[in-house]
Amino acid sequence: MRASSRARPIVAVMARFPRAGAVKTRLAPLLGPEGAADLHRELAAHCVARLRPLHATGEATIEVHFEGGSQQAVREWIGGWPRLVRQPEGDLGDRLRAALSRALHAGAPSAVVVGSDCPGARPAHVRAALRALESNDVVVGPAEDGGYWLLGVSANAAPRALAVLFDGISWGGDRVFAQTVERAERSHLRVAVVDRLADVDRPEDVAAWNRERIVDHATPASVSVIVPAIDEAGRVAAAIDSALSGGADEVIVVDGGSTDGTQGIAAASGARVIQAPPGRASQMNAGASVAVGDALVFLHADTRLPAGFARMVLDALSEEGVTGGAFTWGTDDTRWSRLFNRVGRARVAIFRVPYGDQAIFASKRTFDDLGGYPAQVVMEDWELARALRRLGKMRILPARALTSSRRWTETGVVKASVSYLAIMAGYRLGVDPAVLDGWRQS
Repeated sequence: MRASSRARPIVAVMARFPRAGAVKTRLAPLLGPEGAADLHRELAAHCVARLRPLHATGEATIEVHFEGGSQQAVREWIGGWPRLVRQPEGDLGDRLRAALSRALHAGAPSAVVVGSDCPGARPAHVRAALRALESNDVVVGPAEDGGYWLLGVSANAAPRALAVLFDGISWGGDRVFAQTVERAERSHLRVAVVDRLADVDRPEDVAAWNRERIVDHATPASVSVIVPAIDEAGRVAAAIDSALSGGADEVIVVDGGSTDGTQGIAAASGARVIQAPPGRASQMNAGASVAVGDALVFLHADTRLPAGFARMVLDALSEEGVTGGAFTWGTDDTRWSRLFNRVGRARVAIFRVPYGDQAIFASKRTFDDLGGYPAQVVMEDWELARALRRLGKMRILPARALTSSRRWTETGVVKASVSYLAIMAGYRLGVDPAVLDGWRQS
């Protein structure tokens, strides 16, 4: 489970209230004071929103440390989800030190400060910085202009790091990054450097910001279907056919070590076949990493997609605020279909998120921003769906994805139903996923 009760890292976004003449003054000759303030308003809101996937997965707590304006005005500007903190008086170094100190004193294992004018920063960049702090004292993300867009400190190194990182720095110059690294290394702090990114300060930077805006507002136009499989020779061809006939631009079968000819059948059926370590999460993440489609659909090998599914997926993801979705659950067993369909509907109604056998879908950009499926042996689909729902709206499409009833018929309806419900309930109560996997196998 990604989210847990343990203390989480804190990401503090430093933002100045967008008042004309007080922000982005170097852009005023091009845009005018009001235009520069409008750009700053949109850019900062964009940068904060870009980090929301880290909040949705529970990987970090996001704070906005603001300067100027009332808390209500900032809330209307930034949105209702992040924690707001007013910056103290002092120069930039004083305010950065205060933000990190506050986070680490609150018990966070690490903390980073991020600028609100770096449109290229994505959750993957911040995720890499937080990972670097697991084995380093300080992490720095250099900016193209010689400053830095991110600075982070681990809790263990906080006393030494906060004492040396902010004094004697030529703020606003082109040696801020170099001076910071020099001071850290002189104090024998272990320093990690992450990707260099560009911020928006000068007229020539505006074009880069406009390109990012286009990317953010683009809607998916192509669909990749990803099928994890192990020994599914009897079913994988039907899954692939449903995807290709339903409008998929590509089908990727990710084989986890089949010995029954699954790979050959998948290739002959028109799928691209790759290999990955066994486990649905690792297999689906491997497929997503090579997919070329703008939208991703994750299809179990014993499930068939409805006719015309690709158009349904693209239409859903083009709706305002929709982050992902799934199809209505159905079964291919006509004898027990009424009972199975009722159980499937009850499962979604009770737990309020779709499951993997409903063919979960999302844009590739959103999936990547969420970090993909978590590396766990059960309930990986639950975690992805829950993160998508926290991020925005999940659309459950009325068309049915038809799943084989083999588990129900082989195990028995009552035993299979009890097993599913026990695993879901146990997971929500914090039972170790490895233990739950044992329940599923028994």
